[in-house]
Formats: sequence, structure tokens, C-alpha cells
Amino acid sequence: MSVQLNTIVKEDISSIISQCDFSPLAGCKVLVTGANGHIASYLALTLAEVRRRGIENVEVTVLSRNRENMLAIFGEYIVRGDIKILCQDVSTSLPDQMDFDYVFHFAGNASPHFISTDPVGILKSNIEGTFNMAEVCRRKEGSKLIFASTREVYGSNVTADSLNESAFGSLDPLDSRSCYPESKRAAESVIAAYHNQFGLRYDIVRIAHVYGPGMKLAGDGRVMSDFINNAMHKEPIRLNSDGTALRAFCYISDCIRALLLIAMTPEDTGVFNLSNETEEISVGELARTIGNIAGGIEVTMRPQSPEAKALYCSYKRKALDCGKLFALGWRPEVKLRDGLERTLAGSEPD
Repeated sequence: MSVQLNTIVKEDISSIISQCDFSPLAGCKVLVTGANGHIASYLALTLAEVRRRGIENVEVTVLSRNRENMLAIFGEYIVRGDIKILCQDVSTSLPDQMDFDYVFHFAGNASPHFISTDPVGILKSNIEGTFNMAEVCRRKEGSKLIFASTREVYGSNVTADSLNESAFGSLDPLDSRSCYPESKRAAESVIAAYHNQFGLRYDIVRIAHVYGPGMKLAGDGRVMSDFINNAMHKEPIRLNSDGTALRAFCYISDCIRALLLIAMTPEDTGVFNLSNETEEISVGELARTIGNIAGGIEVTMRPQSPEAKALYCSYKRKALDCGKLFALGWRPEVKLRDGLERTLAGSEPD
């Protein structure tokens, strides 16, 4: 599935635009990598709509390997000239003549499916891709790199009650899942090195559990995607565990507002947690809530194999401390049930 410009998505984009100040983007060139992904496509569509409405003259370029998907998501904006497309792997250097004022580096798969089938690709997009995007930002003085990292960089922290931006624990680099968090850690080090050596301006955003219309459903492997996919097909929602694990989910429009607010801060460097910790919920209760919204879908249980279980984060969940983000004035607004209803209403089966 990819984001479709239906009523729900258009309402989300309008809500984002009504609450954000886009004046720092006036006359700027913006690049969004991983543009076919859920968060990146919502972000790019929002920026293109800002241009279309004449709010600010921002030039938006989206980068992805899949031209067909980019045309499907951004087609009408491409036709109008509100979005330019760049079809290539983020691990490949961009042409020398290309420079941007803001680079939102969001390329890289996070799903258990790709952790299992393409760990090398995950490493390359996060590490080689970050080197390439940092080099792009070196070309233009004052440009800023905004990197989508993950809460998983904190690893296993058994002492902290909640995780602030310095609460690092341990990671086993040989664990089958570690291609994802270890490459995010390495990418953050690349960015810090470019700042220390070349003065690169950056923001690193450690994001946790974002959902909404257009998220990948089939074959993704994460609980929200799997449960929504089952509900969309009117199939029983299958739990691969006892359902007691806890999660907290942030609706996509709240995530985009936070990213834009962070990017527009004038400071040279920032590291922020981004999560909605207001409605922690068990996986089992999430399944039952989605089943109820979808019209009484049955919830079943089937234990995972040890091999499948190894592809999921096994650390005890700790809440992310979003105090730094709150200090910028952001708060999550979309309640979980409302967000689930919007996701089901604004999605199409994969």
C-alpha cells in the first residue's frame, strides 16, 4: 500500500498546514529521501500542498528507487510542477550540481520482513545513504540534514524509568535484528562527524511507532500493520504472542507536525525523541480495539516460531521522554481510537 490522496489524507494535510509555520521554507529547495515510505510521503505531500496553495514557494524533490510508486503517490503534484522526482538508490551519490536547503533523510526499511530478507540493504541505506546525504548538505552553506532515526538506538536499558536522548543501553551487533538499530546508530555517528569536521547543521529524530492511512500493510510484520491488514480483509486478527507486550502509537499527522517544527528550529544541532506516550496499550487490547472498529473481527492467537521471534525487538518497553520536543511547543493531538478509525477509513487493502 502507498498513501492515496483520499478525503482522510487531505484532511490530515490541511490540519498539518493550519498548525505549522512554513515561512522558514520560503524560496528553499527540499529533498525527501525514501519518498515512497509512509512518513516521507506524507511529509512530501504536505510540502507540495504548501507550494500549491501559494503559502510558500518551496521546491520539493522526492527520491526513491521505484518510479512507478512515486508517480502513483505524487502524480498530480508532478504534473503541476509542485514536486520533482529523482529515481535512484540513496546509496548512490547524487549528481554534483544538486544542492538543497533541507534534506529529510527517511530512506531505509524498518519492517521485520526486510530485516529478514534484506539486512544488507538496510545497512547500506542507513550508512552509505547518510554519507551521501551529508555530502549533499556540504555543497550548500547553511543547509540542514534531518535524519529519521529510531527509539531502538537506545538498546536494552534496564535502569532508566524512561528514555531521554542520552539513555543508551546495550546492543548485540550480531543479533539478527541489529542491522536496523546498529545502522541507525552508525548513521547518527556519521552525521555528528560531519558536524564536527565540516559544521553540518542537523536534527536527529528518534521516532517510535507511527501509524495512519497509507502505511504498508501486507508483509510488513509489525503489529499495527498486520492487525489493520487483517481488519481490511475482514480476516481474524492473529496474535503471535500472549498479547501482553505494551506499545504506544503516534498518528501520522502528529508525527509530521513534530518533524516540521524540529526542522524549522534555528539551532545547528538537535536530537529529539518523537512518540505519543499518552495512551500506552497492550498488543492484545490493540487487536481487540481494531477488531471492534472494523465491525467485530475475531482475534485469534498463534505462538511465533523462535526464528520469527528473533526478528522483533525483545527489550522491555520503556517510554520515550519527549520533554525536549514538548519544549518546542508540540503535543500529540489525535487520540488512538480516532487515529485507528481514520486509518481504517483512509486505507485500501494491499
